[in-house]
Amino acid sequence: MSEHSHLMDENVVQSQINFKYKTKLNGISEPCEFYCFTCNQPRISRIEYTYSKATFIWCCILCFCTIILGLLPFCMQKCSSKTHYCPVCDKIVGHTDGELC
Repeated sequence: MSEHSHLMDENVVQSQINFKYKTKLNGISEPCEFYCFTCNQPRISRIEYTYSKATFIWCCILCFCTIILGLLPFCMQKCSSKTHYCPVCDKIVGHTDGELC
């Protein structure tokens, strides 16, 4: 009986952790605190930026003005896709596509 109550307490703690920390960071564009189920610890995400469709669309639009302006979207993080990783285990915990500003 004590084993069963011990398992029940772990489930309660687990559900409290889920409410306190985010577990998926989709749609968030800055580092955020989350709970990693691989590490079983709260962490702050690490973000990697990649060029998105929005980056290339803005590049094409701005190239009509001048080539130099066409390179501007590659310097703007808002136009880049963002992928959140756990800083310890490198598991992907979220993704946000680039915006068309």
